[in-house]
Amino acid sequence: MNAMIPLLALRTQEVVRTWRVWVLPGVLVFLAATGPVITRFTKEILAGALGGGEFGAIPIPDPTAADAAGRWITDLSQLAVFVVVVMAAGAISSEVRSGVASLLLVKPASRVAYVVSHAVVLMLFVAVAALLGATVSWAVTGLVFDGAAGGVELVALLGATGVWVVLAAVLIAISLLASAAFDGMAAAAGIGIGAFFLLSLAGMAPRLAEFTPAGLIPAASAIATGASLNAATIWWPVATGLVLAALLLATAVITFQRKELR
Repeated sequence: MNAMIPLLALRTQEVVRTWRVWVLPGVLVFLAATGPVITRFTKEILAGALGGGEFGAIPIPDPTAADAAGRWITDLSQLAVFVVVVMAAGAISSEVRSGVASLLLVKPASRVAYVVSHAVVLMLFVAVAALLGATVSWAVTGLVFDGAAGGVELVALLGATGVWVVLAAVLIAISLLASAAFDGMAAAAGIGIGAFFLLSLAGMAPRLAEFTPAGLIPAASAIATGASLNAATIWWPVATGLVLAALLLATAVITFQRKELR
């Protein structure tokens, strides 16, 4: 792959010198810092909103640190994925429209290196930001649930976040493929978000969740909350997710190789 190292350096600069370096980590740290607090004081918030009489009629269990850990994975799966998809959706199509892609490819840089460099830097950036957020979530959980993260282990929360990162890799690969196939960022983002919802729906089917990437979100939630899991329930979704991401990335490369540039 010609010019892979310079392209990786360029992609890293694009992250560091643009809105991306602030938006994704900012969103994740905000969710990580506020999630445990909201979980801890949910009953108080509802009591204030509904009033003592109405709230007393609703049986709500006392919040636990495991609930806060589960909320972190939920926030990743419901909010952070949209930021990840948007970042990947415009990666290729915006450079094709602006003519940057054509300039880079006459350096010379191969089209394979062009696509792969986008994927590698985006996936690493998302992984680092997500793991940072997981650490913040664990620390804040310890503060609001009386020390030691209320029994939630940092390793477990990082592991659950790592499983979610595999899902993010799949969505990045899908969005890059769509970005290579279509000129519009909106179309690529729509495909990425649609794929996420399909995976979420498929995860409700036990057999699909057990053996396919559709099980990544349930597996991450179970690890974070300390639920008992069969090892296969974790490794099958992770393995198939990584394979799917690789296949989608290969397809993105093939699609981009056949694309006519302006």
